[in-house]
Amino acid sequence: MATPTDGTPTPEKVRKLATTSAKLDRTALIGVFGTKGALQALIRLPKGNITKVSTGDSFAGAKVEAIDSDRVILTRRGSQYVLALPQG
Repeated sequence: MATPTDGTPTPEKVRKLATTSAKLDRTALIGVFGTKGALQALIRLPKGNITKVSTGDSFAGAKVEAIDSDRVILTRRGSQYVLALPQG
């Protein structure tokens, strides 16, 4: 079982949630990081690959138009899509 640097054991509930596989069969936003004005995002593709993107980048036929603290706005084939962070 993993432990924090102070030696406290990881609670069982946290350990189980952290090691539970998620069934994601579509593109999903995993996280957003960076400084305001220079945000980047981690996006999970349907086959499980993770890609790091910035505004203006292209991946899987889509272009990253904007990154906010909780979502990424994409355009693909003239349509706009929003990837939002999972709630909960």
